[in-house]
Amino acid sequence: MRSSLGNRVCHCGRSCRLEECTICREKKKRAVLNGQKVQISCRMCGAPYFVSVLKVNHYAKLGGVVCRKCQSILASKRLTKLRSLQSPEERVRIAKYARSCVKADPSETVRKQWDTIKSNPELYEKNRSRLERQSVEGWKNADEATRNKRILSFINRNKSRSAGSDKLKRLMIERGLYEGFVSEEIFHGFIPDEINHGLKIIVEYYGDVYHCRPRRYKDPSQYLKFIGRTVGEQWARDKKRLAVFYRFGYVVVIVWESDFKRDEEGQLRRIQNEIDRKRSVGGIV
Repeated sequence: MRSSLGNRVCHCGRSCRLEECTICREKKKRAVLNGQKVQISCRMCGAPYFVSVLKVNHYAKLGGVVCRKCQSILASKRLTKLRSLQSPEERVRIAKYARSCVKADPSETVRKQWDTIKSNPELYEKNRSRLERQSVEGWKNADEATRNKRILSFINRNKSRSAGSDKLKRLMIERGLYEGFVSEEIFHGFIPDEINHGLKIIVEYYGDVYHCRPRRYKDPSQYLKFIGRTVGEQWARDKKRLAVFYRFGYVVVIVWESDFKRDEEGQLRRIQNEIDRKRSVGGIV
């Protein structure tokens, strides 16, 4: 096709002496080069990073490329520095303004995103494995104080104490048996209901269903929907937990739910006898 001036007309509408105009040829050339990747190293951690051929000179002018992991570290440092310069009132004002700009419910948005991911099994497994890997790496790299903080945060979100354990604690306080005890303190990765480090006594309140009392449950393969595991699996969990307490020389007084409801005084006497025995043996007055 030729224009009235005798030149060819490109498919984009521009006149050109060749089959296509110069602008379209440059776009095709850039598209080809943009698809070609070269490997360069991150200027912070040295990790390999793949960028487009067209961006190599751009990153060279900036002093090198920064990988995504290092970018998040730099962004975190910048945000920490920025927040340190802001007053508490200023941070509250910015947070309120940010919340006012949110039009949709964040939880609803996240739910829709996960619905989309779950509809694609391959994408779902990729995201699940990534989150699991990040969680495991974060736990391994965390120090003891950070781990304890995360555990306590989980406990506050998911109340682990039952009404029976609260009542047992209240009765221990009323009878003067709670001296030296601490509630739900992290002890070598586990959280006993009540622990006394001076006397090395642990008091555990076991629910008949949650801890699968052997008098009530006989079949280890029985699955309990309430706890999300079989009876045998729950017994193994409790055995591992008690083994840690025994290994460090602690005596564990287990108060079963049905026994406590039937005879509160008898269970309190068990705790009292163990406290008296420990004091007499250890010479503690």
